[in-house]
Amino acid sequence: LTAAALRGGDVVVKGRVGARTGIDQKGGTIIVLGHAASMTGFMMQRGRQIILGDVGPGLGDSMYDGTIYVGGKVASLGIDCVPGEWTDADTEFVERKLSLYGFGSPPELQKFVCGKVLYNYDSLEPSEKKLVI
Repeated sequence: LTAAALRGGDVVVKGRVGARTGIDQKGGTIIVLGHAASMTGFMMQRGRQIILGDVGPGLGDSMYDGTIYVGGKVASLGIDCVPGEWTDADTEFVERKLSLYGFGSPPELQKFVCGKVLYNYDSLEPSEKKLVI
């Protein structure tokens, strides 16, 4: 649970990280030079992750917002995590963050964001809806 509920600042890991890195992340940046295990970015609300290695299954599952950059292979995407369109702002951000810590030029990265399919919230539970209707 590296950087669980991170709200700001940078967390830099020069090796690997375990399952659910950045769970419920609300801000800040997580930089991982190695691989990340399953469910990285689970329930991510904001912030960014830069993972230079491979990522296990369920990347970005149930993410609400935020951006995840991956340099290696992705085993599978989680619910509502989709590839994002790369912009000049992404290039500037990643290069700035990596150079800040002396890591040099980034490899070719993939960008992943929230697909916003899970944005359909309702205040009633399914069983309560039957009573109202």
